Amino acid sequence: MVDAAYARLGAAIARADENRALVTEAFKITSPQTALTLRCECMHRLCTEVVVLTLEEYEDITADPAQAVVARSHADVDDRGVVKRTSRFSVVEEGLREGG
Repeated sequence: MVDAAYARLGAAIARADENRALVTEAFKITSPQTALTLRCECMHRLCTEVVVLTLEEYEDITADPAQAVVARSHADVDDRGVVKRTSRFSVVEEGLREGG
């Protein structure tokens, strides 16, 4: 059980690292309001979903290292609590659970 949890966490971290690299490059060539397609940072090990958000939105979310951006449909099944929901994505945070 613990190994599976670590695998899910590792996959989420890897996707978040990919997103940070893409955002770093995008900032060099685009404006903060430019929409990007990034990978869902949920805890699903095999997730292939994408989310669309602006550079500015992504920077606001990741200013708190406990937060991650996930596909709307993955927010309620992620191990983390939902902080924000939009029509395009949700934000989850480690250590929070809705209703708890």
